[in-house]
Amino acid sequence: MSSTPKNNNYLIDKSPILVKILKKIKHEIKNNIKQLLQFNYPKPKRIIYERFCYLVNSPTYLFRKYLSHQLIQQQTEDILPSIPEEAGFLTFSAPNFQPLQEAIEYAQLRLTKTNINDILSTASGKHQYLLALPIKHELTLDSPLLRLALDPVLVRTVTKYMGILPILNSVNILYSPNHNIFEDSSQYFHLDPEGVKQVKIFIYLDEVTEDSGPFTLIPAIASKKIYPLYQGGRLSDEFISEIVPKSEFTPITGPAGTIILVDTSSCFHFGSRPGKKDRPALLLQYVSPFAMIFPHFGWGRKTRLAHLVQADTPILERYLLGAGKL
Repeated sequence: MSSTPKNNNYLIDKSPILVKILKKIKHEIKNNIKQLLQFNYPKPKRIIYERFCYLVNSPTYLFRKYLSHQLIQQQTEDILPSIPEEAGFLTFSAPNFQPLQEAIEYAQLRLTKTNINDILSTASGKHQYLLALPIKHELTLDSPLLRLALDPVLVRTVTKYMGILPILNSVNILYSPNHNIFEDSSQYFHLDPEGVKQVKIFIYLDEVTEDSGPFTLIPAIASKKIYPLYQGGRLSDEFISEIVPKSEFTPITGPAGTIILVDTSSCFHFGSRPGKKDRPALLLQYVSPFAMIFPHFGWGRKTRLAHLVQADTPILERYLLGAGKL
């Protein structure tokens, strides 16, 4: 009696099922990577991540610590004030700091040459309430904005607070029309998720009053009370006020030239809420070189300003722009 012949086309017969399974796995992997790239992790997880990165990237970590020490030792006295650790923010004015005044003048002139209404008419998402002017191609190492952002006096203040030479992640001229409020937006209390610490510098380009949708924060020491309950996203004033008193809500007002240095990864904050006046500002953002937004494990995004580095760029600026490696 003859035996039943083996089906040598078993895999071919099952190929539609295999393709379906593989597509499902691919979809799940893409979703998992997408969630990872959002990096909206609670602060304790970010701390663990960065400390692990110190070990994985120990040569870079140690060299950046060395550069930090060199930068801080270059100046025997503080030209600009320091950011208090417990507060996590600092406000001041520096009318005699020439790089600052040149950057303010450049940004103010740039605003007068921009038709804001045309840009707003096509804006979507967060750009409807917080517009970043299209200045990417204007950012060169010789531009007033970059000269300020890379100035050793300013970077020293940021480095002393962060404990390591940071990466300059963003330079923008912002405009808030302050017309409407959008649900689940940065107009509600939140922490920025990029790292354990970061410093954003907001420089007001016009007078900001309570009617201008001022940047509002909760000092770091009070914000710590909210950390255990925060899993990312936005929080209402009502929720926050059940944990910390409203007296801790700190709106930052002041004349043109007012400077705010704030750790937006440690201080809950919001801005650009509806008001009677608009609010233009200059923004500089400094983040940890070991923040979750950078590609330590083969994914993530590259630094935004590394392309500006030239062959003769000084080593400090090279590392500030995120182009330095060991």
